[in-house]
Amino acid sequence: MTLMKEKAVEMIRRMPEDNMTYVINILQNLEAMSIDRNEDKKRAKNALAEILGMEKRLPDDFDPEKELREARAEKYENIG
Repeated sequence: MTLMKEKAVEMIRRMPEDNMTYVINILQNLEAMSIDRNEDKKRAKNALAEILGMEKRLPDDFDPEKELREARAEKYENIG
């Protein structure tokens, strides 16, 4: 057991029995927060993996200005 856990256990042992309800409540909340954080990390890693999986390379001769001009011309060609 780590030093921090040993310290926590010792503090709990010294507490009166009447306070155990509060201690249990606090520990349950901390545990829930920890589980949520781990789930958030998993979702974030999965999202990043999905984004990286969609990564595509542009051709060496790609001209973004030309692409923009062509897209605008196509979109607005019917406007006077």
